[in-house]
Amino acid sequence: MFAASIFYYQPSPTGLRWSASWVPSLDINLSLQLDALSFVFVGLISSIGFFIQLYALAYMKDKAERFSFHLYLTLFMLSMLGLVLSDNIILMFVFWELTTITSYLLIGFNHENEKSRKNALQSLVVTGAGGLALLAGLILLGQISGSYDISTIIDKAVNAKDDVMQHPYFTPSLVLVLLGAFTKSAQFPFHFWLPGAMAAPTPVSAFLHSATMVKAGIYLLARLSPVYASSDIWFYTLIAVGGFTALWSAVIALMQKDLKLMLAFSTNTILGILTLLLGIGTETALAAAILFILAHAFYKAALFMVVGNIDKATGTRDIRVLYGLKAVLIFSFASGLIAALSKAGIPPLLGFLSKEYAYKAGLEVHGIVMLALVMINAVMVALAIAVISQPFLREKIEDNPTVKSIEAEVGFWIPPMVLACCSVIVPTLGLGWLNEYVLSTAIFEINQVEQSSPVKLWHGINLPLIMSAVTLVMGILIFKYMSSVTQALNKVLNPLPVASDVFEKCMASMLSVATWQTARLQQRRLSVYALLFFSMLAAILLLSPILPNGDFLERILALKLYEISIALLLIAAALLCVFSTSRLLSIAGLGAIGFLMTLVFMIYSAPDVAKTLLLVETLMVVFVALLIRHLPHFSTVAKHSMSRRAFHAAIAAVIGVSVTALLITITKAPLESPLADFFAQNSVPGGHGRNIVNVILVDFRAFDTMGEAIVVVIAAIAAISLFQSHSQQQNRIPSLIFSTTAHIVAVLMMVFSLYLLLRGHNSPGGGFIGALIAVIGLTLLIFAESPQYVRERLGYRPMNIAMVGVFLSLLAGGIGLVMGQPFLTGIWWKEILPLGTPLIFDVGIYLAVIGGVLEVLLRVNEELD
Repeated sequence: MFAASIFYYQPSPTGLRWSASWVPSLDINLSLQLDALSFVFVGLISSIGFFIQLYALAYMKDKAERFSFHLYLTLFMLSMLGLVLSDNIILMFVFWELTTITSYLLIGFNHENEKSRKNALQSLVVTGAGGLALLAGLILLGQISGSYDISTIIDKAVNAKDDVMQHPYFTPSLVLVLLGAFTKSAQFPFHFWLPGAMAAPTPVSAFLHSATMVKAGIYLLARLSPVYASSDIWFYTLIAVGGFTALWSAVIALMQKDLKLMLAFSTNTILGILTLLLGIGTETALAAAILFILAHAFYKAALFMVVGNIDKATGTRDIRVLYGLKAVLIFSFASGLIAALSKAGIPPLLGFLSKEYAYKAGLEVHGIVMLALVMINAVMVALAIAVISQPFLREKIEDNPTVKSIEAEVGFWIPPMVLACCSVIVPTLGLGWLNEYVLSTAIFEINQVEQSSPVKLWHGINLPLIMSAVTLVMGILIFKYMSSVTQALNKVLNPLPVASDVFEKCMASMLSVATWQTARLQQRRLSVYALLFFSMLAAILLLSPILPNGDFLERILALKLYEISIALLLIAAALLCVFSTSRLLSIAGLGAIGFLMTLVFMIYSAPDVAKTLLLVETLMVVFVALLIRHLPHFSTVAKHSMSRRAFHAAIAAVIGVSVTALLITITKAPLESPLADFFAQNSVPGGHGRNIVNVILVDFRAFDTMGEAIVVVIAAIAAISLFQSHSQQQNRIPSLIFSTTAHIVAVLMMVFSLYLLLRGHNSPGGGFIGALIAVIGLTLLIFAESPQYVRERLGYRPMNIAMVGVFLSLLAGGIGLVMGQPFLTGIWWKEILPLGTPLIFDVGIYLAVIGGVLEVLLRVNEELD
């Protein structure tokens, strides 16, 4: 990926752009752009990701789940690549959330460990909540600019700055975008999730902290700087939040005894510095930010892998019990030393160069910013010394854990060594190329100002160099008196609340409220749920009552006798359901309502809907017949009081009258049907079918139909997963006449279902109706013989049949894509045979419905017997 990015990279502000339509009606495109800024991140993600994968091969060698680990890590890397290459803010958000999900899987990889699960959930909640804020901010930003393409948004922000800044959505979008960036890049007060992510295996920590997820927020701030950088809110917020995060995290890092936690809090510090530099936004500050991104990625990935080697060799990361590892971990010591020198800012390493330019940027703003940077970097120097000197150079002071020699496996030391050496190679040999092809263009993309002078390693003796020397001296002193410093810090900071504990208390409080609410509203009684729902619906309808128009009586008097008869039968069937004391009679009344509604659809010229409803009602009666013996007798159910029943009747009357009045009002108004006219005009020329309903289902609105079929399959999977056993008992009707007739009728119904499937494109029928008839025919065999009999005759599990159906539906859509058309566009081969992809799609729906519904029927029958 890195090699490809170098090959295609064009060092110009526009870079290389590719776009394809995704949701054109909403201006959402699959737009990718490789410019200087994205090139920096693509290079880091792909190159460091490659070495992390090599390291993980050695580190996870003994783990049984190593394949899953590498899969998650690769998905994580691809998500980050998609994020930094996206030129559409909605597409970028999709990849943003994918990084959240994949990082959750990686942080919680050791899921048998409670701490891993807790910290993974913590990171998911914090970054997921920030992602929701970001989505709202990005949508507002799209509304401001009239486009969701990042390049278009930036062009408008640059060329019409006043219009953008004066837009009423500007400040809300800025605040929401900052919330998303701050949660992702662990800025105060969201800083606590990042150290918690140390529960992940070391390769994840190395990748997460150096080049991926935490840098996503920094990338977002840099990418959208042209839009927001002119705002005072942006300037002061980034400087204040970034500076405080850096200083606070540096102090907390000093107090840690775990090497990974020391590095983790120092990552918070660097992220704070980067946020501060982006807030300053000058040419020098942006050069420093890019250099810091590169320097931190190289030395932090190397140091994390070195700490992982220490953990592998000794079984501990506690700095208090580690010593004398230089003789055992020779290559780890060498690579760790180079990385630590870069972290401390020793020339001529890349860390020194980035620190020099950060000091220059601080001087451009205020002396306080400069002083804060000196203090922060002094702590970084102390931490760099501690990470190397304590485990590798310290003399024996107490019993050492058993040390294993692991460097015979080259995968443990080559990746950190290569990345550490990059801290030397880039500033000494690659700075000219970096200036010419990356820095100048990237700086222009962030602040739309040309770089006035190239980055240099040596500027002579000046104030930033003097401050670097002061920083080194202060860092050495802090390290020398680290125990005293940490004791003093503990006394001052111990009374303060711990951020992760505050988060856990907030989560516990939220769960307590949810538990209380659940106890009040969800009492595990369906009647209570129905009462609450219909009560609220009745209240809403009473707030704005719907009254029929004045000609209501005239329209009633104009009804024909058969219409009145059907209405009276419907009322009688409904009353039978309500007042009957027999379960069978109530079910019969319920079925009668459905069958009468089928008659209504037939009368008013909707044969496809009528057939579907008839078959659904028939299957519902079958299901209820299976369950009836397990339902309680009405005589055993306690009756409600008269007041409660009167309340129920009042709610039912309000809803019934309101819905009736609504339907009368709707049916009186003339219906403008441009869609109906469109479908009628295009059914034959566009969909090659005369049955408009079926053409809509399998061609014009095939995506909706496929979604419904998938819902049927998912519902079937959910239903059968609730059953605990797989009974093989017989549940047959002991009648020779029924058994003989059932076999004949079942075959006829199967043949008829195929007939309806094949004729559905031109006459009433189709895959859905045919599938329901096939299921009813097979249901007859279930009752005549047994579920096992039907399973044996099918030859395949019904759920497998359903999956084949879903696959065929997707295949039909894929053929359209291959032919250069949108997904699920109907492709016909009329010149050869009167066939097309809609038939393949309809066969898929046919099989999906048969498999899903039949699997549930079989399992219900087997379970309840």
